Parts: sequence; structure tokens; C-alpha cells
Amino acid sequence: MEVDHCVARGAHAREICQSVVMSADDPKRIFTGIGASYDRVATLLSLGQDPRWRRATVEAIDAGPTDRVLDVATGTGMVAQALHDRYGCAVTGIDQSADMLRMARSRRGVYENIVEGRAEELPFPDAAFDHLTFTYLLRYVDDPAATMRELVRVVKPGGRVAMVEFGLPGGVWRPLWWLYTRIGLPVAGRMFSAQWSGVGAFLGPSIERFYARHPLSAVERYWRDAGFGDVQVRRMSLGGGVVISATKVDSPPSPTPSSLPQATLPPAFYAAPGGGWRDYWTLLHPPYTVWHLSYVLLGGAIAPAPDPKIVAGALVAFGLAVGVGSHAFDELQGRPLRTHIPAAVLVALGTAALLGAVAIGLVGATMFGPLFLLFVIGGASIVVLYGFEVPLVHSDIGFAIGWGAFPVAATAFATGGRPVPTVLAALAAALLSLAQRRLSTRARSIRRRAVRVSGQILYSDGSKESIDAAALIGATEGALSILWLALFGVSLAVLLARWL
Repeated sequence: MEVDHCVARGAHAREICQSVVMSADDPKRIFTGIGASYDRVATLLSLGQDPRWRRATVEAIDAGPTDRVLDVATGTGMVAQALHDRYGCAVTGIDQSADMLRMARSRRGVYENIVEGRAEELPFPDAAFDHLTFTYLLRYVDDPAATMRELVRVVKPGGRVAMVEFGLPGGVWRPLWWLYTRIGLPVAGRMFSAQWSGVGAFLGPSIERFYARHPLSAVERYWRDAGFGDVQVRRMSLGGGVVISATKVDSPPSPTPSSLPQATLPPAFYAAPGGGWRDYWTLLHPPYTVWHLSYVLLGGAIAPAPDPKIVAGALVAFGLAVGVGSHAFDELQGRPLRTHIPAAVLVALGTAALLGAVAIGLVGATMFGPLFLLFVIGGASIVVLYGFEVPLVHSDIGFAIGWGAFPVAATAFATGGRPVPTVLAALAAALLSLAQRRLSTRARSIRRRAVRVSGQILYSDGSKESIDAAALIGATEGALSILWLALFGVSLAVLLARWL
């Protein structure tokens, strides 16, 4: 068996190889002893990204409480736990590593059944499960295409299947990824054990060898050829993680009035038709950029006598950091706006914009004192951490604080705002941003991920109303289209009241 097939087929990514040629019993032997630390160490070595990828995998399933879900390569049960907690469904786990399964069995009430077995030969009848998930699997099987056919066999038609796998970043991120996987991972793994150091040393080359033989486009083709439709590929964490999800179909679905093929709707209500300069307009998220710059105006209005030059400087700085920098980095994460802007251009735009914002902040620190450096460092950190989708920042509360409260507080500090009004205004901005995110989340999901929307509302007088995409997103996006204008108008009015 070759070195990159050394992990037990159907097992999790517990990479450690000590020889080029291995016997069939070696995988079980080398995985013994790291199960107890797997969850914690995998999170740390992935810089907190592994749990994010697993959550995205679970979110793609959308199971019901009466559904049965098969978790292949279940490992210690992290995905199974998330499936159970989110949907209350019955989960069956299968893995070839007995050491990992010992940890999985310690999760009380999560599993309906746990089986020690291989992904290539699932011991279940056809169409036995409503949905299926698998984690870090295809790199460790001899024939990924055949494994996909075996996985689809046990899923009912219409069932959802989702997987997570390490990705191979491109562009300027590839050298950084290479350095981390070749140097950072082995060194960091050694802090835990020699086995984990081996895991770190094996991982990078394993990923590169897999994608050399099976490019992501080929993996997507394996899914379609196996009998999956609506295949969606989501690259996460600058390409370091890949989540693929799809629906099992017996035959291509016939178009119906309720059908919503992927990409029929624009990715956002403000998105211009794709191509050329219009992609850059869409990248700016114009309504939301104005929304958040309104907080700068509000922060300036807190001061008794705000200096117009300072307010203008704050607008430019936040416009660069949020309007250009953050949005450019965000577009690198799976192209949510479907632009065709080259990745290298997005990186250059984001970096230049962030450096420009920091430069303005450093000039401000010479005027407002060294304490203002905390705002400069904090603002740059928010943009970078949000771009990497670090959970603490890339969340509802993180968004409310970073994109709502922070601009108010920073501008109020620079213009001499009083503490109590500043705190109240920052709290209001945070709540407004939280409301914005709550309104936009469902609309974004339907626009960018939904493949079919159907249903009907039956009223007490007997009348009926069909449910379609427009009905689901119309009210929320209509409100958002009004709110950004209203917030800008109110913020500008209270600031002008200081000057006129």
C-alpha cells in the first residue's frame, strides 16, 4: 500500500506514516493512542478552522428529527454530535479505526448504531438512510469514484450528502500554506506527541498528492457520475478547506414552477450583472458599505464640535477597510458574489486597502494620542480575522461589535465624544447590525445556495398563497433596501445638526 493510502479506508484524517509500504493491519496500529486528543488537537492545528468546516457540512444536510443519517468516517464523532444536536436525527456511524470509535461510543445518546467497517464496502442495504455525511475520506481510498458510487447506494433518492476535505489554496496563499504544512504542523504537533508530529509531517504532502491525481473538478465529476445532482462546492478558509454537498437523484428533475436552479437569482439584491467593472461594483456591497459608514457619521455626531477633516478621514479609513478590504477577502472564500475578479487582484485590493486604512489610523494616533493605536490594531485585526472566518469574529455577535459598535466608538474617540453617549450609540449600532445580519442571512442562503423552493400557505378563509423564492426573500430584502437609506439619512442629519 502506498504511503498516501496508509490511513484506514473509511477512517478520519489521523495521518501518521512510518514506512512507505504498509501491511493491511498497520492503519489500526498507528491510530491507536491519539483518539483521546483528536478533537482538541485537530482544532488547534487547523487554527480553529476544522470545526467551522464540520459545521458547514452539517448545515448542508438539513435533516429532520425522524431522519436516519449515516456518518461515514465518523472518527471520534464530532460530526455525528453536531448532527444530533442540530436536527435531533438518528445517526449511525462507521469507521475502520477502533481507537477512534472508542471515543465515539463515549458520546451518550448521539448514535443509533456504531459499526466498525470500510467506506468501500458499507454493510447496509440500498437506500437505508435519508442522508449521509463523510469527513476526510476520499484521500484515503484507492478509488474515490468507486467509493462515491458505494456511498450513493445507501442513500434514499432526494437525500442530502455532504463532505469536508482539506483543500489546496492557490495564488499568494499557496506558499504560506506550504510553509505551515511543512514546518508549522510538524513543530506544533510535536508539542502534543511524536505521533502528532508525524501527522503534521504527513498531511501537506498527502493533500498535494491527492489533488495532483484528483483535481477538485474531477472530484466534483465523481459526485455527478455517481448519481448526485445539485452538486455545490464551497471553498473555505482561503481554500484550505472544501465542503461539497449534493442531492441523490434517480434521474434529472423536470423543471417545475417551484424549481430554482442554482445561480438563477443574483447573489445579492444589489449585485450588478456579472463581468468587467460591474464585478467591482458588486464587490463593494454598496448598500451595506453605506450602512456601516453611517456609523462613522453617527460617531462623529456624538462629539460636541466634530472636526469635518477628522470625520472625512474616518470615512476614508473605514471605507477602505470595510468597503474594499473586508469585502475583497470575503470574496476569496468561495466566491459568494460570483465575481470573476482574479484571486490575485482580490488579495492585492484587500491588502492595499487595509494598509491604507492602517496608515490613516497611524496618522490619527499622532493627533489623538497613543491610546488610539488600540483602535488601529483592533480594526485591522477585525478585518483580517473576519476574512479568515475565525468563529469568534465571523459570528452574529462578532459582526455586531466589529461592523456596528467599533466604527461608532473609534470615530467618537477621534472627534472628542463623551463616554456615555458613545457607549449608548455604539450599543444601538451593534443592535442595528445584528438586525441587519438576521434579516440578510435567510435571503443570502436562498439566493446563493437554494436549488428548489416550494410550498403553500393556507389561510383561515380558505385562500392559498404559493411559496417561492421571491416571497421568502422579498420582505426581508425590501426592509434592508429601505433601512440602509434611512440609517444614512438619520446619521447624516444628526451630524449636520452640529455644523449647520
